[in-house]
Amino acid sequence: MLNESIYDVIRVKIASMEYAPGSHFSEMDLAKELGTPRSKVREAFSLLAQDNLVQIIPQRCTTICKLELTSILDSIFIIRSIVIAILKDVQSSNIEKCLSVTHLRDKMLALENCIVFSEDEFFAADHHFYLTLSGLNGFPRLNKIIFKEKLNIDRTLRLSNKRRSDFLPIAKLYRLVLDGLIIGATDKSIKAICELANTLEMYARSAAKNHPSLFV
Repeated sequence: MLNESIYDVIRVKIASMEYAPGSHFSEMDLAKELGTPRSKVREAFSLLAQDNLVQIIPQRCTTICKLELTSILDSIFIIRSIVIAILKDVQSSNIEKCLSVTHLRDKMLALENCIVFSEDEFFAADHHFYLTLSGLNGFPRLNKIIFKEKLNIDRTLRLSNKRRSDFLPIAKLYRLVLDGLIIGATDKSIKAICELANTLEMYARSAAKNHPSLFV
């Protein structure tokens, strides 16, 4: 906790669905749970409210915002557009020198072939995928935009994907994106990103249908 802000701690718990949409918290109770002063929780709630992740009800409680399908679909479109722009901008010569892309591709292939992997292992690879792509064209700050948009997408994935097989189509599409990058076939990478966006939309709609109480 000393090296991680209370804002980040709560944000991770929201993203992982440990703090479910619609959950209520008081500053006092959360401060006690996290072992931190109430002032730190209050500051974190204020920042999270700016991110539309919590709603603060003065003198009462703070509520974890419910998911909104339309907003999630917008986020999928935004990330799709950013990644396609990155893919079009990247020079093939840069990819040849970028060992991180090859290593990441091998990691995704291993994930596809792994008999058992945890949800946390998938999301660690998922994080690495977007972090690597956002750094390819010399604008790593794009990852801040991507990860802000991704948070609620990840929440719906955790809701809709309960089995290893549910994550495999995503891991495969990530690997196809990287395959295209490595061989200089941008069109193949873009096609995989478009298929990925369609897959994420399908999972988001499934989560909204199966968990209506967690959506607005």
